[in-house]
Amino acid sequence: MALRLLPLLLLLAAALLIAQGQGIGSSASDCCLKNSKNAIPSRSVKSYRLQGPESGCVLRAVVFTTKRNKKICASPTNPTVQKLMQNLDNKVKNDKKDKKKKHSPRSGGRPKEQKTQQV
Repeated sequence: MALRLLPLLLLLAAALLIAQGQGIGSSASDCCLKNSKNAIPSRSVKSYRLQGPESGCVLRAVVFTTKRNKKICASPTNPTVQKLMQNLDNKVKNDKKDKKKKHSPRSGGRPKEQKTQQV
């Protein structure tokens, strides 16, 4: 009796492994299924990420995140989308430069005098 069940159990185990490998039963990716045709409000966008086959998604897209945490999918070949991505990249770069300027040590001049205590 046990020998009859063994091939069935092996077949079931193989089917489960194949299903896991194909993503069936695992957590679904957060992928865009289509790109928006509407204009993207550049003032309300705070970041973006790229999606495609390398991230487990079928559609290549740029996923913009708004300041209200809404997702907007757009075509990466659209010139307006590329310009918005470039603007966001420049903004991040400038923000990093500003932080470095604020935290840089004193430059030039003589060092700050330290108070001495008299005993």
